[in-house]
Amino acid sequence: MKAVKAELTIKNIESYGHKLYRVECESEEILPHMAAGQFAHIKVPNRDLRRPICIYDSEEHGVSFIIAEVGAGTAAFTAQKKGARFDALLPLGNGFPVLPDRTNIALLGGGTGCAPLLKIAKDNPSLNCTALLGFPDASARAVYKDDFDKYCKKVCYCTDDGSLGYHGYPTELLTEIAPEVIYVCGAPGLMRTAQKFCKDRGVIGFASTEQRMGCGVGACLVCSVKIVRDGKERLLRACADGPVFPIEEIVL
Repeated sequence: MKAVKAELTIKNIESYGHKLYRVECESEEILPHMAAGQFAHIKVPNRDLRRPICIYDSEEHGVSFIIAEVGAGTAAFTAQKKGARFDALLPLGNGFPVLPDRTNIALLGGGTGCAPLLKIAKDNPSLNCTALLGFPDASARAVYKDDFDKYCKKVCYCTDDGSLGYHGYPTELLTEIAPEVIYVCGAPGLMRTAQKFCKDRGVIGFASTEQRMGCGVGACLVCSVKIVRDGKERLLRACADGPVFPIEEIVL
C-alpha cells in the first residue's frame, strides 16, 4: 500500500473538553485505501517537523482525525479554521491485521487511543466487535459521537468518575466478553493489563504503540519500540515496522 502526499482541506473542526478535537478533512483527489491503525504525517503551520496522527476514519475523498492538543505542534494545527489547507503523507505504517475466522472481537481503547480502533469494526462488519472504551469522564467521550455504536455489536463506555456507563477501567470488562482477539490502543497501564490477560488466557492480541516520531518513514529511529521476538530483544520502528505489533512481543 503506497503512501501519497495528499492536499487536504479542513471541512469541519470541533473542539471538546480535555483539549480534544475532531477534524474532518476533504480532498479533491481520490485518496488511497487506509487501514485501521495506520497514520498520517501532517504538515503543521510554522513547524519544520510533521506530526503523526492516527487515521480515525476515511472515505475516497475524505479523512478524519481525533487530535489531543498536547504540545506546540498540535496546538498550532488545531488553531486552524474551517477551510484551511495543509498536506499530509498517508497512509503510513502497518495497521491491525484482521483474522476473518475469529469473530468475537474486543476493541479496547482509552481516550484518544480509541481512535485507531473504529475502522476495524467499520471495515469488517462480520467480526461482531465489542468496544470497551475508557475515558476520564463523559465529556471526553463526546468527541466520538455515536460512531462506535453504529458499527459495533456492543459498546461499553467506561469512565474514571462514573459519569457515564461503567465506573472503572475498560480492562475490567474483558473477562465477561471472553474475546478471541483483542485490539488495543491506550495508556501503558491499559496495555500492560491487556497483555497479561492475553498471556494468561491464550488470547491473540495486537496493540498500536503511541510513540514520538521524527521522519515517519523509518529513517531517524526516534520512534523505536522494544520488543521480544524469537527470544531476543530488539528495537523496531513504530513508524515503519508498526505502529501495530503483536501485544505479547512489546516490552511494556
